[in-house]
Amino acid sequence: MDHALDDIRYLADSQHRPVVMRMLVDGECSRAELRDATGASSATVGRIVGAFEERGWLVRNSGDYALTALGRFVATSFAQVHGDMAVARELHELLPYVPLDEIGIDVEHLTDATVTHATRHNPFAVVSRVRELERTSEDARSLTDFFPEPCIEGRYESIVRGTQTFEAVFAPIVFESALASDFAAEFRAIVASERADIYVYNGPIAYPVMVHDGVGCLVVRDEDDVSIGMIESDRERFAEWVSDTFETYQANATLLTAESLAQPLEEVLAEA
Repeated sequence: MDHALDDIRYLADSQHRPVVMRMLVDGECSRAELRDATGASSATVGRIVGAFEERGWLVRNSGDYALTALGRFVATSFAQVHGDMAVARELHELLPYVPLDEIGIDVEHLTDATVTHATRHNPFAVVSRVRELERTSEDARSLTDFFPEPCIEGRYESIVRGTQTFEAVFAPIVFESALASDFAAEFRAIVASERADIYVYNGPIAYPVMVHDGVGCLVVRDEDDVSIGMIESDRERFAEWVSDTFETYQANATLLTAESLAQPLEEVLAEA
């Protein structure tokens, strides 16, 4: 019999036991405090602390409860496993489309990443998250072939009316769509802004990426080229890969000016 698995099952098979562990990691607690934190009955809390005591995880000090050294070790280990499993659940739909080998990272490098999922109930979750970053960042870079009207509006507010500095490498379709949209004037103002350098890259963009105040962002697409999520991380290797990807495309792109937008895009690209 694997007693270690028994202890893992014991902790995991309850919504209250992990809460008691987390409470006691922060310091001694009374039974009333544990009851309030868990929402469990006094009898349930009593059974939990009794079982913890039997396992050598807990001691009683003048009516309060405290973790032993072994209990702290168990709490830390369980929290790590719980956190890793939470990350696995967050990433499991996205990872098949994340170029881990190309980035040079393993899954554990994403354990502290911020993950946004596009779902059936919220298909525009990625756009909403990008708009949030647009409003709060001071320095931004973007490599993309998708720049919808809400993002044009957000960048206009941040750059033209705000203080954000912005570098972007766009696919030609971005310019075609933007200039045909209701936000064509705002898009032109972004291109003309002294705080923005806008480039056009005449080719496919494999991985849409962004950098917001040093945090790297990767938009994840599935086999149908549909955006299914976004991963954000300031881990050094991830952020470096995002920046390197942006700069590689930028080096092979054409810088545009306000005057450029008065010409057909084909002519601008032909002159490059």
